[in-house]
Amino acid sequence: MKIYLLSPKRIIFTSFLFFAFMLFSASGSFAATYYIDPNGNDATGNGSAANPWKTLYKATSTVTNAGDIIHINTGTYIETQQCNLRVGVSINGVRNTSIIKSALLGQYSVLLSLDSPQDTNGAQSISDITIDGQYVSESNNKTWIGIWITGRSNVTIHDMKIINFRNRGVIFKGVDATDPIMDPGHYATGNKFYNNTLLNSAENNGIYGTGLLNIGGQMGMEIYNNTLIQDQRDDFKNGWPIKFWDNGWLKGCKIYNNILTKAPYKGTYPGENGDWDFCIELFNIEGLEIYNNTILGSIDLNYNRKGAYAFCAWIHHNTIGRTTIANPNFESGIILEFRTESVLIERNIINNVSSGVQFNTRTINNSGGYPNPGGGTPTGGFSYLLDNIIRNNLFSNVYLGNGAGTGSGIIVISESGNDPQINGLDIYNNTIVAKSGDAPFIGLDFTSGENGNSRNINIRNNIVMGFTDSWLRGSSNNTAMSGVVVTHNDAFTNGNNNAPSWPAGIPVNYTYNNNLSVNPLFVSATNFRLQATSPVIDKGIDIGIIYTGNAPDMGYSEFGLGGPLPVKLVEFNVRENNGKNILQWTTATESNSDYFNIERSSNGLTFETIGRVNASGYSSAGVTYYFSDAVPLKGVNYYRLAMIDKDGRYEYSKIVSITSKENQTIGITYIDLSSGTKTASIKINSTQSQAANIFIIDVSGKVVLNANLFLQKGMNTFTKSISLVTGIYYIKLFTKEETVVKNAFSRN
Repeated sequence: MKIYLLSPKRIIFTSFLFFAFMLFSASGSFAATYYIDPNGNDATGNGSAANPWKTLYKATSTVTNAGDIIHINTGTYIETQQCNLRVGVSINGVRNTSIIKSALLGQYSVLLSLDSPQDTNGAQSISDITIDGQYVSESNNKTWIGIWITGRSNVTIHDMKIINFRNRGVIFKGVDATDPIMDPGHYATGNKFYNNTLLNSAENNGIYGTGLLNIGGQMGMEIYNNTLIQDQRDDFKNGWPIKFWDNGWLKGCKIYNNILTKAPYKGTYPGENGDWDFCIELFNIEGLEIYNNTILGSIDLNYNRKGAYAFCAWIHHNTIGRTTIANPNFESGIILEFRTESVLIERNIINNVSSGVQFNTRTINNSGGYPNPGGGTPTGGFSYLLDNIIRNNLFSNVYLGNGAGTGSGIIVISESGNDPQINGLDIYNNTIVAKSGDAPFIGLDFTSGENGNSRNINIRNNIVMGFTDSWLRGSSNNTAMSGVVVTHNDAFTNGNNNAPSWPAGIPVNYTYNNNLSVNPLFVSATNFRLQATSPVIDKGIDIGIIYTGNAPDMGYSEFGLGGPLPVKLVEFNVRENNGKNILQWTTATESNSDYFNIERSSNGLTFETIGRVNASGYSSAGVTYYFSDAVPLKGVNYYRLAMIDKDGRYEYSKIVSITSKENQTIGITYIDLSSGTKTASIKINSTQSQAANIFIIDVSGKVVLNANLFLQKGMNTFTKSISLVTGIYYIKLFTKEETVVKNAFSRN
């Protein structure tokens, strides 16, 4: 967070006042802790440790002061009424031993509700409790929803076990609007969901499926280190682990380090009985990052716009698909529906699926129910595929399967019209291997493009094996493709004599050279890295990815660089200090580590090396490293680490980002405090629409005003009637990313 301090002309006891201010702002106020206990009493208890209440309902009805905590002692509780948690009040328990069984009945009954108007700063957490909705079967169940959060930001749910709710586990609803078809303009910010276990709490009712975790109207939400499993119900009755809410509208959200499991798909065609193979289904996304997850099921993303971010979605370092035995029915890996702008899919292992990456387009004028804000049809149509990259992925055991799905490694599907619009698709350094005995027909499938317009497609450095028709195929009747480059690939044991198939003629401006048809010599039938004698080593073309030798290898794994490094990175962050960006990272253990390259980017996609820090080599305890970027770029700076060992192997860290200080988005331009008229008038300039909070604090540290704001782009005037006396006051204005502190003198 960036903090800007502006000094007044007159300061009294500046150091003391600032210390008091910061102490107060960190702690909020004098918080109290209240208790419930199985042996407590709602009628005679006062919520103290010595005289606790008996139910959460009593506690949430009584505890109303922000900063207060409700502590749930060890034991099992039965709740019969909806618990409404006030803003700023937190709940914690004793992990694994504080258990609440919900006995609420009725459609859409909710155990715990956090309901406020949009743009409310919740500033609270719920943790270390087991909540049980008591679902046994469709005819034997009680509560429908575990936790429902509406309108609140900065709510954290962690270390919870949420089980056996009929309909949904947790809902994060960020905006007042229900199912907005246009960008709602308001977003909850700062919400986090981590270290939780969710089981058996998402249904499919034959018309639609619900989620264990449902999210909508969120900006910057983080979902990590959770286990979400929905496979406990009968066939076609299981919902999804993660699903959109209120048509999604998600910006800059992250889903990482989770284990997500959906019941194997039993339908003979996608959507049968309202069921799909989705582990994650999200709508209307910008800047979404999905990484380091284990996903037994598919990812389905709809209406994927880049917006102000470097990508619509960055999907990387995930393991997707059934890990051991394939589902005999059709299942997908990654599905991208309607418009997809600047998706980056890299370094995933996608195993035992029927289609690895699938673009599902519709006709140009089909909006899917989400009209163009400018009216009419947007450039390229509502399903435009623009500047997308698929690289360094392993697609293994790609199978045809039972049912009506179209199996392929990478495929562009037109659900009607056969008119996909593609401008920029890079398919680099992937290994795509069909399943022996159940191989799909085509490895890279463009057969639905006869009425479309596909251009600027680059297919390089890939290994494609075992597809019965051809490894690459265009459409019949009309190719409708131009600017297609197919070079330095290895196609082996495919149909059509390992040549691409262009039934309607080759594309306009077609380049085809330096392709091979040789056995790439994988390590084994289950290990698709290259042996030292592989004939595809050094046979690729340089496209900007790190490699050893004279040229890149073909396939997803560069020989000598492919395996995971024995370096465990546990922390990586960046902060600003006097105009410099200070990077800090910590490793838990290291073995054979050599050095770290520090890489920087202005867009989150294209990086350059700006420095190097030597590694410790070997360590069994935590080691912390620092690097200072003395001259950051203007605007947003993205950083990542290339962790390189003594054998030349490498692995990338996550990406962190920070905005240069000169790009401050808020400023207090005018303050008028009047003790005579009891008013405060403050003018605030904002470079963008965003939520904010404002505090006015007197010299003793007492908060005389605490208000939530939503700043419009440009000048905002805030006027409030408050009780003031003559003297110095501190005004603190903060957003999620920035804090501005000014002080002023109250006049008569």
